[in-house]
Amino acid sequence: MSCRVYVGHLPYSARERDVEKFFRGFGRLKEVNLKNGFCFVEFEDARDADDAVYEMNGREMLGERVIVEHSRGPGPRGRSSYGGGGGGYGGGGGGGGGGGYRPYNRG
Repeated sequence: MSCRVYVGHLPYSARERDVEKFFRGFGRLKEVNLKNGFCFVEFEDARDADDAVYEMNGREMLGERVIVEHSRGPGPRGRSSYGGGGGGYGGGGGGGGGGGYRPYNRG
């Protein structure tokens, strides 16, 4: 299992030290890659990442309920597999949809 964790719905005011404080007690962090509204956190030990996902998903950080789950790794052309996509114009059959957040379902 990966040591990298995705944190979504992160408040825009969050700083690296806020993320470090949020995960205090879950082992040593190797890296915090902070973006606007989300971040990736890499733990030194995969078991610590597992514990953090289990314990911290749905908790509040700076007044916002955050999503904490295992990172799915880079998508096509190095982009994250979170968010968007979907494409094309008009046309054919039903169901479509691209884009948006879809929770990861372990099971």
